[in-house]
Amino acid sequence: MARRVPPGRPAIHDPRRLRGRDQDPRAGPEKHPGRERFRTLSYPTPADVTRTAEALTARYPGLCRLSTIGHSRHGVPLRMLSVGRGPRHALVVAGAHPNEYVGGGTLLELAHRALGGERPGTVWHLLLCLDPDGARLNEGGHRADTLFGHYRSFFRPTADEQPEWAPALPRPRFLPESRALLDVIHRLRPYIQISLHGTDIGGTFAQLTRDVPGLDRTLAASAERLGIPVERAPLDAMHWPTSAPGVFVLPPPGAPERPTAFPENAHRSTWLAPHAHGGVTAVLEVPVWAAAGFADLAPHPAPEQRLRHWAERLRDYAHTVRGHYERARPHLPDPGPDPGFSMRRAVAETLRVCGPLADSWDPAHPSFTPLPGLTRARTASIEGFARRTPLRAAAMLLRLLEEYTPAPGTASQRTELEALVARWCAAYSASFTATWVPVDRQIEHQVNVTTAAVEAAEGHLAPS
Repeated sequence: MARRVPPGRPAIHDPRRLRGRDQDPRAGPEKHPGRERFRTLSYPTPADVTRTAEALTARYPGLCRLSTIGHSRHGVPLRMLSVGRGPRHALVVAGAHPNEYVGGGTLLELAHRALGGERPGTVWHLLLCLDPDGARLNEGGHRADTLFGHYRSFFRPTADEQPEWAPALPRPRFLPESRALLDVIHRLRPYIQISLHGTDIGGTFAQLTRDVPGLDRTLAASAERLGIPVERAPLDAMHWPTSAPGVFVLPPPGAPERPTAFPENAHRSTWLAPHAHGGVTAVLEVPVWAAAGFADLAPHPAPEQRLRHWAERLRDYAHTVRGHYERARPHLPDPGPDPGFSMRRAVAETLRVCGPLADSWDPAHPSFTPLPGLTRARTASIEGFARRTPLRAAAMLLRLLEEYTPAPGTASQRTELEALVARWCAAYSASFTATWVPVDRQIEHQVNVTTAAVEAAEGHLAPS
């Protein structure tokens, strides 16, 4: 039976469809490539992105170079498409978080723009997917058309299995993917690194490792034109100074960055590597479902009550999933190379962070951390984390029981978990009146902000 498409959403088509001559690589190279654009109604998978990069390299051998910069933990090649010629280098990274799908489409559009003459004198280095192993565990999510569908294919690795964050933990871990990225930055000395990210429900915002004046104008104008709210108080950048609406600049070393429940430190992450060569990193977020509440700067009328409410709700949600986890424990995969164990670790770590996260924003708890600006936008971000974090754990636990340990004795628990995930997804979406952002708009916005960041950084940081 065909899947029903929600009202207002077009049917999902083959993500490899291209308009213009780039649809057929056998057409041969063109001497002067035009401003042909990548178009898609669903997210291209890493395999789709690689095939298109190979086609572009075959068509434009003088302008495109496809290289292998390393291999993943499971031996998958890490591919990078370099487009253009010149003394300046811009690096754009997709797939750092495998549950965030928009980056691949953004890279393909950037490649087409670079072939059309975008930023002459700059070589665009496009890292196709930083975590292909994690991406393999998210297959299916690229074509999900509901929040429930998104979470039915969900996998988010632990921080020490995320290439950008693994070096930034109290006990650093340098994954082969992290090493490959750091080596590329050291070799190319890019004046800007763009890391492409996304969120399920929320708004758009940018995190900068140093200020890039002028970026905010494009972010705001693009968001307004495309109907995407600008997120004003994301928990990810809770203590980062704001240089403009939706633009957050990394605080000095030693200053608070994120909730204390999160062990990551941006100053030790791959984001800071371009600083050794005078460069900067911009992390660009775009939502799959837009929610206006994340842009609302009105003061919340009862902030402490709201904080206590969502601290208790998060504890309750985590308790529910933890009960399912303990019940399922005898059936879960043991340590080893099986990808199911990575998912089991992710479930356990996601549950572990719930308690400290709730404590950090509970005014009645000794570890409460005062929050700046308790606006409706801030409380929306807190509610988003309170709903999203245990939902992730429940969704991954359900996948474990379905795909990696489908024991007959877990059938009833699988049914219960699926109903729980469906109920939580519906409540999450309804609470924010979330509106789907068409994939083309997500890509267009991320491309707009990326090119603006590259242009702005070029004026301040690039070598002459």
